Amino acid sequence: MNICIADMPSYTYAVKGEKLLKARGFPCEVKRKSSSGGGGCGFTLVIRGSCREALKVLDRYSVPYTLQGGGG
Repeated sequence: MNICIADMPSYTYAVKGEKLLKARGFPCEVKRKSSSGGGGCGFTLVIRGSCREALKVLDRYSVPYTLQGGGG
């Protein structure tokens, strides 16, 4: 199973993304980033399954994110 991690610009966008994806059957969860990382709001969206399709949903609904790596 693919896992991708999207850094979110705010907690609000992280929750919005989570709700959009869960409503469409994508398993995901909001997690707090470790305090050692720089930049960002401190929240990520961990997405399991088809990352490419999930990210298309976020793009379609203009939910900003920065992909940490992996997935696809």
